Amino acid sequence: MNVVHVGYGYWGANVAKNLARSKKVGLFAVCDMNPENLARAKALYGDNVRYEKSYKSFIDNPDVDAFVLAVQTEPSFEIAKDILSAGKHLFIEKPIATNAERAQILTDMAREKNLILHCDHIMIFHPIIRYIKKMVQSGELGDITSIEVSRANLGPVRMDVTAMMDLAVHDIAVVDYLTDGKIPLSVHAVGEKLYGEQETLTFLTMKYDGFIAHIKSSWISPVKERTTLVCGTKKMVIFDDMRGMDKLSIFDCGIVKRDEHDEYGLYEFKARTGDILSPYIPQEDALLNSIEHFADCVKSGTQSISNGEQSVKVMKILDKAHESMRGF
Repeated sequence: MNVVHVGYGYWGANVAKNLARSKKVGLFAVCDMNPENLARAKALYGDNVRYEKSYKSFIDNPDVDAFVLAVQTEPSFEIAKDILSAGKHLFIEKPIATNAERAQILTDMAREKNLILHCDHIMIFHPIIRYIKKMVQSGELGDITSIEVSRANLGPVRMDVTAMMDLAVHDIAVVDYLTDGKIPLSVHAVGEKLYGEQETLTFLTMKYDGFIAHIKSSWISPVKERTTLVCGTKKMVIFDDMRGMDKLSIFDCGIVKRDEHDEYGLYEFKARTGDILSPYIPQEDALLNSIEHFADCVKSGTQSISNGEQSVKVMKILDKAHESMRGF
């Protein structure tokens, strides 16, 4: 499958590297409006890859099967529409668009043309998130009672989107993935504009039927945090992506059902504690997994697990969250 990569900036260069690594795709061309970026790409990939400033040079090329789009959110929408209109499959970096309305337009275009639209919600392709998903599916975790996420670092402070749009989009997609697409009953958010016109610190709370999800997104933390706590009625897990080893800790603990015949049970629920396990989970590159899932979907004609429909759900939550935050 031949792909054209559009956008060779900081993250785009990483995407291109994984495209070149994959045995399931062929890096046909790299496009970027900055000649210096194209020169950097050519120094790595040589003459086997084509280089152009404009993606339009390849939009009607019959040898091109798909495009990979890694540019800023605002301009990506029109480019994505051009790509889908030309009948090409599309891998697009998160967020899929600036709002749910635009996400729905892209989703409808892909559906009408029977194309694969894959948004790079990279964390659902992380092996540890997939491990937690299996725990949920098997019943080992029990019913989910809460999900708490902290995603923070010191800069860079983006001027085009909020910290929530930049960071929480990952975690909203994970909540959607772990819960088989449950829709929140309510969405609330607060934030603070400390630098520029966009919120640099946000707190998002989503109330679901039976559990709560809370997501902190910050560009002003002195410590880089990537922690996800999933509490169930049987077990609880902490995924700390900043740890070198043993990133996942499984706690065999919980709250015991109250015994009304026990005097203690008249006043409190007892806590149950047990073993803490850190299972061995082979390391994998989540971005490579995302790319190869996209390639498999194109080959089989099967919709991606991070398709347009999931992306629309994520963007609807973000739209409600921004509306709540701005009205606070």
